[in-house]
Amino acid sequence: MAESKIPIIITKEGCHRCHELMEWLNEKKVVYIEKDIEDEEFVQQLLQDPNFVGTFCDAEGCIVNTPAVFHKGKYWFKELWGVDGLREREAKKLFLN
Repeated sequence: MAESKIPIIITKEGCHRCHELMEWLNEKKVVYIEKDIEDEEFVQQLLQDPNFVGTFCDAEGCIVNTPAVFHKGKYWFKELWGVDGLREREAKKLFLN
């Protein structure tokens, strides 16, 4: 996937963390693009991206936990979440710097 200055938030229906992240981004007035992991055309784009495949796929297939974020040429997930929810310090570094 081509690097973009605007973060792409990969979501799915019923994902409470997706809503938590997007609410936080909206509060901070961060512009982002939301993409649904159930969108087959988008999934085909992801499967053509070596960064995506290297991050989420192995010989048995691909597993994507949502929300995943594509920003600054990299995919992010676990770095943003802890047992208490969104790691705001990490989110600030990623989205506000």
